Amino acid sequence: MNRHTLLPLLLLLLLPTACSEKTELPGGEPPVITWRLTAARFTCYQREVLSIVPDVLNTDETTRWTWTMNGEVLSREDHCTFQSETVGEYFIQLNVTNQFGQANDEVKVTVMEKEEELVDNIPDNDSVFAWRWPFTEINIPLGRSIRLRPYRVENAHDATFRWYINGQPTEESGTALQFSGQEEGSVELTLRAQGDTLMREQTIRLNVCPPAGTYRRPATASSSTLVNRVYEYQPAPGHQVNGYIVINSERLNFPGGCTHEQACDTVLSHLQKGMMISLGACGGYLIAGFDHSLPVAHDGSYDLFIKANPFSYQSEPGIIWVSQDVNGDGLPNDLWYELAGSEYDTPRHQKEYCLTYYRPSRPRSATVWKDADGEQDVIPYMSYWNPQPYYWQDWQSGKELTFFCSRLASNYTYEHGISDIKPYPWGYADNLGETDMDPQDARRGCFRLSNARTWDGQPANLEYIDFVKIQTAETGWTPNLGDISTEVYMIEGRK
Repeated sequence: MNRHTLLPLLLLLLLPTACSEKTELPGGEPPVITWRLTAARFTCYQREVLSIVPDVLNTDETTRWTWTMNGEVLSREDHCTFQSETVGEYFIQLNVTNQFGQANDEVKVTVMEKEEELVDNIPDNDSVFAWRWPFTEINIPLGRSIRLRPYRVENAHDATFRWYINGQPTEESGTALQFSGQEEGSVELTLRAQGDTLMREQTIRLNVCPPAGTYRRPATASSSTLVNRVYEYQPAPGHQVNGYIVINSERLNFPGGCTHEQACDTVLSHLQKGMMISLGACGGYLIAGFDHSLPVAHDGSYDLFIKANPFSYQSEPGIIWVSQDVNGDGLPNDLWYELAGSEYDTPRHQKEYCLTYYRPSRPRSATVWKDADGEQDVIPYMSYWNPQPYYWQDWQSGKELTFFCSRLASNYTYEHGISDIKPYPWGYADNLGETDMDPQDARRGCFRLSNARTWDGQPANLEYIDFVKIQTAETGWTPNLGDISTEVYMIEGRK
């Protein structure tokens, strides 16, 4: 062999090998290691047993698995069981071979300390009458109807209920009233609860405004497709809301004593840069608006886009609401319409839902919640993800936070240290749906404003919208990922 033949052979031997090394044998392929997670990263607590199971393609009777850590063989099966007494990060090497080649990958396991969970009791209220209302004043356009009721009534006992319009009694009894705005002007609607030892009333001021379209704001050449103002940011308690330590470049921190206005400005800055905002647990929300009225497409095309961070194994759906500025004051104090998603009006969708979070009395404690149906649970305290002493914001005063929303049935599992929060088919923010994801950007959800529904489930038939509200829709949490919380990176419309 001369030197001209030897040199190419040496160069071939020195070329770097790939993760899958193919042997030139006919009729087959080397193994390929894939993961249900986007990367081979797992999290578990001390002494918790973690099962690591990859998806390996091109296996046959010759396939062999070898799992090693620090040179020691942990398993020769198609899965590996891991457990550690010590907090830290561990790296496990996986080698899979068959008659056609081999594949290699590295698994990272983060072992967390399992902290003692401190949980306050829900304050007793077994005798005092209480009710919670989503608003005490609202604007609706001429010709629209609205349903009014308290979402949560406690200790009414033998009380009877009666509605009054501008002080005059109606024939309507019970806690709910349907009212249609047929004349412009303000109306006072009062619900009175009366019993042997009880007399309470709540008045809702309803402003019937000019017909929709009166205050529509057309786009101009300088109009932006991105939101230009955040009006409200009221996250529910959650470990990703403030001080979340993992995504350092996108960390959302509010200084001590931060006001609500300052928080909204910070959130807007993040959204305009495409950075993460967490809405916290169920009910947490943000309200944003545009510098023009967004037209509604009636040809079936998408006209609202929300970027988030959904994955097939971790979707945290948020319900989307839209509204028109029907009184022209530039504020989102008007009637809201829910965008119908795949679960709308199914048993997995609950309208007019209400839950209350209770401020912990001690630092590093779980936050307890209870809903109007009597269900209760906690938002766990997880210092590994967020070491702030409380998951409660400075601008949120009082000992309770009540959220009014629609709810989706919880859609998650947790087994062997692995969380799986499944997506719903379509129609929700931060949800890897089957049909509404941008093919050019898998994190960008696409939505149709024509899916807006009125309170009774009918198509709203809107021609435009001015405001968008996104609200976490599921309750629940898993031990390694914490609370289910909708995240938002960007909100965009069309001119």
